[in-house]
Amino acid sequence: MAASLHSHSCWARAKHAFSSPHAFHQALILKSSSSRLVNEDLLPSPPDRWTWDTWSFFSYWWSESWAVSTWSIGSSLIALGATVRDALLVVLFANTLSAIIIVLNGRAASRYHVGFPVLTRISFGMYGQYFSVILRSILGIIWGGVQMYFEGKFISICLRCIFPGWAKIPNQIPASQHITTTDMVGFFLAFLFTIPFMFIHTTKIRYIFTIKSFLIPLTGLGIVCWATTANGSVSADNLVDTSTRTSTAVFAWGIVGQFNSVMGANSALLVTVPDLARYSKTKNAQLWGQAFGLPFSGVICSAFGIITTSAVQHMYGETYWNTYDLLDGILNHTCTPKSRAGVFFASASWAFATMGTSIACNITPFAADITSLFPKYINIIRGQLLCTIIAFSITPWNIVATANSFLTFLSGYSIFQGSIVSIMIVDYFLLRNGNINITALYSTAPSSQYHYIHGFNPRAFLAFVAGFALPLPGFIASFGHSVGAAAEHMFVLGWILSFLMGGLSYLLMGRIWKVPGDDVAYGFEAKVSEAQMAVIDGVHVDHGTRETETETEIDAAGGDNDGDEKVPRVNNSSIV
Repeated sequence: MAASLHSHSCWARAKHAFSSPHAFHQALILKSSSSRLVNEDLLPSPPDRWTWDTWSFFSYWWSESWAVSTWSIGSSLIALGATVRDALLVVLFANTLSAIIIVLNGRAASRYHVGFPVLTRISFGMYGQYFSVILRSILGIIWGGVQMYFEGKFISICLRCIFPGWAKIPNQIPASQHITTTDMVGFFLAFLFTIPFMFIHTTKIRYIFTIKSFLIPLTGLGIVCWATTANGSVSADNLVDTSTRTSTAVFAWGIVGQFNSVMGANSALLVTVPDLARYSKTKNAQLWGQAFGLPFSGVICSAFGIITTSAVQHMYGETYWNTYDLLDGILNHTCTPKSRAGVFFASASWAFATMGTSIACNITPFAADITSLFPKYINIIRGQLLCTIIAFSITPWNIVATANSFLTFLSGYSIFQGSIVSIMIVDYFLLRNGNINITALYSTAPSSQYHYIHGFNPRAFLAFVAGFALPLPGFIASFGHSVGAAAEHMFVLGWILSFLMGGLSYLLMGRIWKVPGDDVAYGFEAKVSEAQMAVIDGVHVDHGTRETETETEIDAAGGDNDGDEKVPRVNNSSIV
C-alpha cells in the first residue's frame, strides 16, 4: 500500500513538473538549497552519513590500484632498461608517498565532514574556491569519457566471446571517426551499464569497491596463472634489456620521471580524497584504511602485468601491456570454447573495474564540483548523472586516437594539482593547527574569516603559481618546443616539484602574512567538537536567492529573516 502511494506521488509530481515551464523549473530546484553556498551535499555530513569504516577505505584504495594504467605501468619502466625489481620498487615508493599524502589531505574532511569544494573555501576563499573546483571538474569530464571508452572495449571483447563472428561484423563507420562498429556498440553498452550506478550516493557507493577489491585481484591472479602455465615459465628476462640504458644519468632521470608519472597518475585521487573521507565513521578510519590499501596493491597489480606480458610475449612473440589488447590477443591466437569462457569472465571483470575507477577518479569528483557550482539545482546524484551524459557525448575515442598533444596536456596537467593539495595540507596542519570555523564556510559577508580580499585568498593563488612556475617551461616543451635541459629536468619532477614549491610558498607567506582568525591559538583540532555541535544544531548561512522554503525552519529555530538563516542538517535521503 505504501509503495503504491509513493509511486502515485512520484507520478503526480512528474506530471505536474511537465505541466508548464515554471513548474518544470520549480521541480528542478532542490529543497535543501537555501543559499548559493548550501545544499544537502555541501553542508557538513550528519552522523547518519558517516558510513565509511576502515574496511571501506581499505577496499576502496586496494581496489583502485587494480586498473588498466597500473597493470601497464611497468611498460615504460622496462623500456628504460629497468629490471623488474627496479620497476616494482618505483611503484611501491610512489604509492607509499601517495598514501601518506592521501591520509594528510583526508584528515580535515574526516574531522569536519565536509568535502573538497567546501574545504577549498578555507584556503582559496569563498569565491576563489570556484577556480579550484573548475580546475578539477575539467579532468573529471574528459577522463570519465576516456574510461567509459575503455570499459566499452572490454564489453566488446565480452560480446566477441559470446558471438564468434563478432569480430567479422563489417565496419560501417568511416575510418576518420577513429572507432569501429563493434567498439561503438561496446561504448554505448558501457554507458547504459554505468547509468544505474549513478543513482547511488557516495555514502553507499563503497559496496562497489568492496566487490571490486575481491573480484579484480582474483581475475588478475587467474590471468597470471594461465599465462605462466601456458608458457611453462615466467620468462621475465624476455622483457628486460639493460642495454637500452644509454647512460647512468639518462637512466636515473628516467626513473625519477616514472616515479613522478605514478604520482601524477594518482594526483586525481590525492585531490579527491576529502569527498570520501567526509563520510568517515571515525577520525582514524580513513587513516588506517588508506595508509595500507594503496601501496601493496599497486605493486602486486604491476607485478602481475609484468609477469603476464613477459610470458605472453614468449608464447606469441607480441607484447601486450594493456589488458584489453591482451584479452583480444588471446582470442586472436586461440579461440577455443575454453579460452572464450575465460576471456569473457576476465573482460567482464575488467569492465566492472574500469567503471569503478571512473566513478572514483572522475564521476564522484565532478559531481561534488558541479554541486558547488550550481547548488540550487545539482546534488551528488544529479551531478553523477550529468557527468556520465557529458562524458558520453564528447566522443572520447577521438581523444585517444588523434589528440596526442591533448593527451600530453592531460598527463602534464598534474603540475596544476600538486600545489592545490600541498596548500590545503599546509593550511590545515601548520597555519590553522587543525581548526576550522565551520559556520564561516557558509558566509560571504566581508567580515567572514574566509572572505579574505573580495572572496579570494591571494596567498593561495600566489603559492599556486609558484608551484607550477618551475615545471611549466618543460611542460610547454612537451608540445614540441625547445627548452634547456634544466627546464626538462624540472618537468620530469613536475608533480613533486609543484607539490613542494606550492606548499613551501604558502607556508612562507602564511608566516609573514598571517591568515585571518585565531585558529592557531587553540589546541590541535580543538574546534572539532564545536563543529559537530553545529552539525546537530544547524549551520548559520547568509541568504542566497531562495527564502520561501526555509522560513518555517528559521522561525522554528528562533531565527529571523534579517541576516543569517539557520540550515538544519539533512537526513540520509538524497533528492534526485
